[in-house]
Amino acid sequence: MRKCLLIAAAAIGTAAVLFTTGFARAEEHASGEAGYLKSATYYSDDWVINFWNSESKHMEEELAQIREDGFNNIILAVPWREFQPGISPCTYNDYAWEKLDRVMNAASAQNLSVMLRVGYTWDYAGRDNVLERYKKLMYDVSAQKAWMEYVGRLYERASAHENFCGGFLTWEDFWNFTDSSADLGNTVEGRRLAQASGYTDYARANYSLEELSKMYGHSIRSYEELYFPDQSSYARRVFYEFYDQFLNDMLVMSQTVFPGLSMEVRLDADPVNRQDGIKEGFMHTSTYPCGSAAYTSAMYSVSMGFENKNERVSAAEALEKAPVFFNRLRVYSGGKPAYIDQLLFTDNTIGYEHNAQLQDDQKALYLEGLAPILKNMTMGYGIWTYRDYGDNKLFNAQFALGSEGWMLSGGSYLTEWEGSKALLLLEGGSVSQSIGNRMTGAIGENAFVRFKAESEDSSRITIKLGGRVRTVEVQGSRTVEVQFRGCRVGDLSISVSGGTPVYVDDIQVYTFVTQGELYNLDGTEGACIEALRRMNQNL
Repeated sequence: MRKCLLIAAAAIGTAAVLFTTGFARAEEHASGEAGYLKSATYYSDDWVINFWNSESKHMEEELAQIREDGFNNIILAVPWREFQPGISPCTYNDYAWEKLDRVMNAASAQNLSVMLRVGYTWDYAGRDNVLERYKKLMYDVSAQKAWMEYVGRLYERASAHENFCGGFLTWEDFWNFTDSSADLGNTVEGRRLAQASGYTDYARANYSLEELSKMYGHSIRSYEELYFPDQSSYARRVFYEFYDQFLNDMLVMSQTVFPGLSMEVRLDADPVNRQDGIKEGFMHTSTYPCGSAAYTSAMYSVSMGFENKNERVSAAEALEKAPVFFNRLRVYSGGKPAYIDQLLFTDNTIGYEHNAQLQDDQKALYLEGLAPILKNMTMGYGIWTYRDYGDNKLFNAQFALGSEGWMLSGGSYLTEWEGSKALLLLEGGSVSQSIGNRMTGAIGENAFVRFKAESEDSSRITIKLGGRVRTVEVQGSRTVEVQFRGCRVGDLSISVSGGTPVYVDDIQVYTFVTQGELYNLDGTEGACIEALRRMNQNL
């Protein structure tokens, strides 16, 4: 595996020369030469997965608000597949790259620097299986070369802007294979992929057959018999060690074309079942040094350090945990400064309801008390959910790419409305999109359809979703919001059956709203924004 990575790195060559700028780079924040880095993940008025194919027509106002709230930096998640739709041969999405320039210019005007999350997994723009892409990075030289070309191009494009700050990979974007590998079992394909990926070679270099037999729980007569262990096996420990090495290799390789690139590492542990039935936690501390990067990045959640059995904790209880994790990060990184790129002080993610949460009246106190801890133990932090977002299933939901992804009928057409692209639905006309099986999945119990509409006189709009039908009246300008209870998300269509033509824009189909308690879905202020502003002032 490592040999393949080095071959790919050599094929690409060295990176572009660093530019001297008036903005601080991440290395300067890490060394203490610049001030504290305060970041907000930016995705405008949709969400991360749709940001790069949306118009974001209020970008200037949104970035101005981020600056007013006390931030000096934004984080942009840059999906590999959306920016590089094809990898053999490599092809590029001009709109996404042009929008990157637009965002960086607009951020610069607000005195905001830009940090890049390189290689975000999810998008709706590509047709190939994005998870297969990431899996191929372990053994496919062509995929590795494509990745290097994407990373190198991203660095060259972003670093041409004076407000470029730096970037980081994250273990999250590479982690899906760890689950799917466990399902391959002791099969021909499982053994083949174990060899191709480098897992077999890693085990050969670090373990005897006797040791492996004990860890797998059955006889291993040759290294060629090795396969990816399942979740219940103590041999998962070997797999995690191997995969951490793969992540380290990917980072080192990427740093040759993206100088200073860091990585978000895991602060929590993976449970591993020992032969005696006792669970032990596997810590991913071997990734903490982050190669040649000047700092180590990490996600930190209030839930870390608790049993996560539905606890509702005080600010004081939660504040006791943070220094333990931040200190661990510093020790195992070799003393490198820490950048907490995802600070989760509140989290409503489905499936994690059992995690420890701050009591509602303790959140402001927590942010107040966290400020001195962050200042003393980290170089910066970032907020993930700056603005609440729905898991919008639609591609090109704001018509930034024209009619791409949509089907129009009845003479309906794209036009300009309120300074942006929009759809004019004529009587008897419709617009539809096949949602299909979006990778994000339908995670909520109910489905919601939301869009802006305007009609001179009263018009009847029919909304169809997953075989369900709702009708609403539109007169003048309004935001249409419709809930389908217990609805399985399927194809969407919107049509006008009576009245005058209707302008339609900013369409969303979602099943769940991620809440950060800073700004609501409609952009209004949330319960914790004042507390966050005070924290930023104290930093």
